[in-house]
Amino acid sequence: MARKNRLCRLGATVIVAPILVLGACSSEAPVTADPTRSQTSASTETTPPTTATETTEPTATPTTPVVAEPTKVPVKVTLKDPVLGHTITATQVVRNMPWPKGHPVAAEAFEIVGVYATFEAGDRYSAELPPKYVTLKFGDSYARPTTEFGPTYAKPIETAKRGQTRRGWLVYKIDKGSKELGLMFHRPAYEVSTTDKAIKPLVIQAALTK
Repeated sequence: MARKNRLCRLGATVIVAPILVLGACSSEAPVTADPTRSQTSASTETTPPTTATETTEPTATPTTPVVAEPTKVPVKVTLKDPVLGHTITATQVVRNMPWPKGHPVAAEAFEIVGVYATFEAGDRYSAELPPKYVTLKFGDSYARPTTEFGPTYAKPIETAKRGQTRRGWLVYKIDKGSKELGLMFHRPAYEVSTTDKAIKPLVIQAALTK
């Protein structure tokens, strides 16, 4: 989705889509963010296709699927926005996080991955650093963080505003069997309204696990 963000001098004020009003500090000219690319998130919500077969035999009673134990992997991955000054640091990855009881999605189809991260928002502009800009890459796809398991499942990281530091979990639901994982940061473009200066959109990534 394309949407517009606006950086102005007087602080951060969020207006319901499609416009976000933001502010620049010191003597910086007002900046209007104008995403020039649509981010297409890979859908991890759809159950993988299965091949239909016909049978006249009674269906066997399904057995409880074997669920892998959670695996904690310490990492040190940093993504830095050189223009806005945002920094995202991941320090731990947990694969095969346990599924909440009673959740309608089958555990045999998807895997829950948690990434413990620190967000440090730059103080030059009031452009926020929200979790939705940080995606998990798996194969040729990527997934946005999910909050469908509720705030008590794992402490979710919150949006960092100008100059703020936030810590918490990014939780993703991805196709089971995914191997290598990467962390991606998608930042929209900005345009300085008074000088027509353009800040190009940014997508940076780094490997998390192999």
